[in-house]
Amino acid sequence: MRMQGLALETIPPIHIPFRFFLSAPWMGLLGALILLVSDTDAMAFQWNPALLGVTHLLTLGFMAMVMLGAMFQIVPVISGQLVPGGAIVAALVHAFLLGGVLLLSSGFYTANYSIFLGAIPLLLFAFAIFLVALGSLLVRGVGGGDSIFCMRFAGLSLLVAVGLGLLRSANYAGLTDLPVIDNVANIHIAWGLGGWTLLLVMAASYQVIPMFHVTPAYPVPLARALPITVFLSLLALTFVENPIVQGLAVAFLGVAAMSYAVYTAYLLSRRKRKIPDVTAGFWRLSMGCLFLAALLTMAVYFWAALSSVTAMHHRMYIVLGILTIYGFAISVIQGMLQKIVPFLSYLHLQRRCLANIELLQTLPHMGNIIPASNSRWQFRLHAAALILLLLATAHGFFARPAALVMAADFAWLGYTLSRAAWLYHRCVLRIARSSPQ
Repeated sequence: MRMQGLALETIPPIHIPFRFFLSAPWMGLLGALILLVSDTDAMAFQWNPALLGVTHLLTLGFMAMVMLGAMFQIVPVISGQLVPGGAIVAALVHAFLLGGVLLLSSGFYTANYSIFLGAIPLLLFAFAIFLVALGSLLVRGVGGGDSIFCMRFAGLSLLVAVGLGLLRSANYAGLTDLPVIDNVANIHIAWGLGGWTLLLVMAASYQVIPMFHVTPAYPVPLARALPITVFLSLLALTFVENPIVQGLAVAFLGVAAMSYAVYTAYLLSRRKRKIPDVTAGFWRLSMGCLFLAALLTMAVYFWAALSSVTAMHHRMYIVLGILTIYGFAISVIQGMLQKIVPFLSYLHLQRRCLANIELLQTLPHMGNIIPASNSRWQFRLHAAALILLLLATAHGFFARPAALVMAADFAWLGYTLSRAAWLYHRCVLRIARSSPQ
């Protein structure tokens, strides 16, 4: 494991990221249960209310929950400075985000959009507090190299995605009247998935791929060119109405995503640790889905530009969403959690043993905090759920089996993370009893 350049002395308290990590799987499980009780044709149309509810439980309830928690942890370690506000800011962000996601998703699922009147201020407070705290740090000349460089673009993308999402929610609730709601929705999706999610995964991978998998580093020119290309492409799609410019922007965005996926897979093939590692499998699955999603994005965009929109287009949009959300983003998040949670647990336990060095020998090995067998089952469940979700877009028969396996996927992750947290807490109590008073 490579830890050069990491400022481990600025690591925040473990309860800050853990509160996010431990909440996220149950949001995914709730989404799976909604899909289970919905009509089998819920995945036939991209704007189906039940599907929108599930989508936001996955993107905000699971993905954003983990990603925000990880930012509170990763940014101080690579920049050398804590996120301002610390535990208080994290607690507020977590509480507002959790409440806002539950209200937003219930509003979509029940098609009772007046519920958005409660969701909008909660989500606004959650992301405003987070972005102000993070932005006040990232605007400074902090260290962190390529990762912080990329995170700045990710933060700006999150700002745009959240702003558009709140505007669209206000439109549903009758608070405002947007002129072209579908276009606003598509731009919101582009900034949320193609901007914030892709760029944050890039930023994290610049650190965790070489660190945990002992690979060569990403070349600096590539690490800098990719986020710039993605961000400029999204700006062009948002503000330039010329169809040629928009077509070029889609092409550049797709090529950037595919280039990142291919190079990450190449780095993983050069791992110096030849011991089988299931988390590398999560990364490979994620990059494969990202490559296919980028290719499909370009194909569907130019297909729609040359022909009228049909039912097949709607199904392709759902396939694209599954590949991007469940295949790309959730795969990489699940894989990183298998590494980050044991690493943080062991690091914090080590620090608690400084008063009695002999206690270090009693600490569980990182491989016991989340056993490899748990991670292998996680990968099998996740891959099976992904395949069934893709099949469900072709035939409703697969919708409920997909929901069941998806529920098992998130429930297993929730169990695994809860078990790790319980083991950590048990060790903390043992260390406290054994340490000199």
